[in-house]
Amino acid sequence: MKRAGVVLGLLVALSCSGLYGADSVASGKPNVIVLIGDDLSPREFPPYDTGVWSSTDEETTREKKYRAKTPMLDKIAKEGIFFDKAWATPICAASRGMLMTGRYATITKWWYNFDYGSWIDENGEIGDIVPLWITSPLGIGHLATAAGYGTFWGGRAGMKDADNLDKFGFERGVFVPAPQEVPPSPFSDFQIVGAGTDEDGNKIFVNKDTGEVEPGARAQRSYTWRPHVLLFNPPNEDEQLVYYPNTEETEAAYKKGTFGPDVDMEVTKQFMDTCADEDRPFFLYATSRIGHKAYDFINQKVDTWPPTPKLYWNAAKETYRKQNSVISGLDGDYTTSGINNGGIRRHVEYLDYTIWQLVEKCKELGVLDNTVIIFSTDNGTKGYGKDSKKKQRGPHVPMFIYAPGLNMTKQGRSNEFVSFVDIVPTVADLMGVSDLLDGYELHGQSLYPYLFGEAEKHTREYNFSYQTRSNGHKQIIRGSYVMKDGGERWYDVSNEKRDLDSYPEITNWDNVPEELRDDRDHLTAILDSFDVYDTEHDYVPEQS
Repeated sequence: MKRAGVVLGLLVALSCSGLYGADSVASGKPNVIVLIGDDLSPREFPPYDTGVWSSTDEETTREKKYRAKTPMLDKIAKEGIFFDKAWATPICAASRGMLMTGRYATITKWWYNFDYGSWIDENGEIGDIVPLWITSPLGIGHLATAAGYGTFWGGRAGMKDADNLDKFGFERGVFVPAPQEVPPSPFSDFQIVGAGTDEDGNKIFVNKDTGEVEPGARAQRSYTWRPHVLLFNPPNEDEQLVYYPNTEETEAAYKKGTFGPDVDMEVTKQFMDTCADEDRPFFLYATSRIGHKAYDFINQKVDTWPPTPKLYWNAAKETYRKQNSVISGLDGDYTTSGINNGGIRRHVEYLDYTIWQLVEKCKELGVLDNTVIIFSTDNGTKGYGKDSKKKQRGPHVPMFIYAPGLNMTKQGRSNEFVSFVDIVPTVADLMGVSDLLDGYELHGQSLYPYLFGEAEKHTREYNFSYQTRSNGHKQIIRGSYVMKDGGERWYDVSNEKRDLDSYPEITNWDNVPEELRDDRDHLTAILDSFDVYDTEHDYVPEQS
């Protein structure tokens, strides 16, 4: 579904026509939940059965003690669908640019972390990072709003700008505030702050909780315990951005043992209640920080997967129970109860618990049979895939789709190609607003005919991604027979491997079957069509 031409001023036209933010909603529109975990490869999730996964020290392992248990995703893998060829990009910002717009960086200009197109704003000033709502005025939030949905954005914004979150089409939200965006929460000293430089010019970072210098740390706020939580357009508040806790009840409950993702879920459920009361379908865009390594303020460890609440699964009742979390002590000397030791396994399991909570809330509201849940992550695992140029380790992500009451025509494992850019047109079809994308260029192709129709295959014939490295911008592509990685190496992928990784490198094209050479030539032509990094790096608006 590639649509040619950018429609300038389209959002203004929608607003004036009454389509944007319509009061009435056609009956039967499904609720849509898009949940994105952070820095986790498919191999970390048991349904993929890769035979290997990551240990707490970022090594590849087969040890069971590092293997996550995911009963909800196991259920979804059987009753819904999951893809073993889903791609994003090898790093977070570029992946979010894809997902929110349905476009590659050739249009969004979000090429990679710390590599964005510049632009000239309305005041004639040059900006270093062009906003996605400038390059792509019909993003996923805009479409949901135009369809009459209640729109909520939770977890990690990652948009480099906290002052313009409303321009992405969302009405409410809850975020972990990034240090470069807004001041820290006045309620938490769980943060790492800069404290100048040493005699060699190296930056010094200090744990504000203990006052101790933390070698190897970076500036950050806690997203786990005693979290920094920023509310976007909360009810009964005059300000657009307000720090949590913001009521007498939440102030009384907020302690060191308050876990950030639990707060996110609490606020998310309140929004779901509001939509139910107003008889509106909801669109939840939940970009969790779970999976992202960070500083552990309980144990004073740098760059780790911090502890999470202890969870217990009752297989007979198919229910989770979360133990009450308590942290006692001062200034870094803490004792805990109801909290595990952390590690990547625990983060994967908490995401499974997150999905269970969303499903249970939908059951409570009586809307599960009219809800679509899409779960994925933004890039590969730290130490294995994130920012990697090897094979598909960077852009390769898990993707599960669950719609228990909407008669999906596909179930189980799928080896179809699917990309983050496919989410926008898929959501537009689900919400009944795909006509708004007519005349608007997309790289995404809707999964709707494959998931809910009679199409035997998804229309995508290859996966494309990119990364910026010290030696330049690199394109990554995979077809039916061969794959080119960020290291300019080609691999034979004609036979899938259990670990989704151990593909043989092609070093002599004369020794491979003709169909592999043909696929290489076809993919090379596609790469040439997207090769505009050097000539069209920055954003230049089209002339009307």
